[in-house]
Amino acid sequence: MASIPSNAATVNVAEESSLVVDDAANDDPRNDSDNASLDASGSEFTSLRSSILDYQYENGRRYQNYRKGEYLFPNDDEEQDRMDFLHHVYGMILGGELHLAPIKNPQRVLDIGTGTGIWAMDFADQYPSAEVVGNDLSPIQPGWLPPNCVFEIDDFEAEWEYNRPFDYVHGRELAGAVKDINRLAEQAFNNIKSGGYFELQAFTVKVYSDDGSLEERGPFTVQMCELIAQAGEKFGKPMQNMDTWPAALEAAGFLDVKTQVFKVPFSPWPKDEKQKNIGRYCQSVHSQGLSSYLPGILSTTLGWTELETTVMVAKVKNELKDLSVHQYNKLYVIYGRKP
Repeated sequence: MASIPSNAATVNVAEESSLVVDDAANDDPRNDSDNASLDASGSEFTSLRSSILDYQYENGRRYQNYRKGEYLFPNDDEEQDRMDFLHHVYGMILGGELHLAPIKNPQRVLDIGTGTGIWAMDFADQYPSAEVVGNDLSPIQPGWLPPNCVFEIDDFEAEWEYNRPFDYVHGRELAGAVKDINRLAEQAFNNIKSGGYFELQAFTVKVYSDDGSLEERGPFTVQMCELIAQAGEKFGKPMQNMDTWPAALEAAGFLDVKTQVFKVPFSPWPKDEKQKNIGRYCQSVHSQGLSSYLPGILSTTLGWTELETTVMVAKVKNELKDLSVHQYNKLYVIYGRKP
């Protein structure tokens, strides 16, 4: 079983209502209110447990309650299905690889913002000798886990207080979840062994076309992208700034920083059969995603009414179905090595 840092609550999600705190936390003099490490016998723990497991309901969706307001997107079953489906899309794009960083024999691995935990579990299966730790604001991970995988409830933007460094730190789909990419890169650097890697994989929440078809026949999609930019700035966690992430890794001290950007069709408009198939899956994921992230962006952040948001979702979905709109997204894979 992977060893557990003393600063975070560990969720055993065999049942969603069960919450386990590592006994080592009771021996640690630190008591950081920004994380979920509290004595299970105290009333403070009861309050914290409630904040983690008692979800919030807005926009017809379910959201996490722990550190409410730090994340715009829901965590309900529908969103979990979408995240697991997106994991499959990543596999199609990356040729079945879970990572592009040239890691060798990793023994201790951290997956920040793990979501449903599907990446962490697949990684644990692929590297059975590694201890894999995944953290997230929501206890939505399954209870049946590989023996070398464990999940925590923690905020990766809070101070990291792990007792031992990692060989590899990974984060996927963190667009809209990172307030300060420079601080995140610094924290990763300080918690990685010499020779270890930090890797980020994320779709930018923006749509493109190379032939002008998006601008000509996708006005609502264009408007949506502009609104996402406004909301990200207001929320304080940009959703379209992946091109700034490589410089943050370099500033933190990582060497050999590599960036790969994949153009990913959002619908099955390409002639190439492989790209057409990827586009078919992406169309389904994005159509479902519009109902996941637009309510938080438009209603919660920008103050739109439920009706206005519903109409915008419907119009963007219609443009997504139009194969004459050659729209695509960009997937960024960025990694660097600690000297």
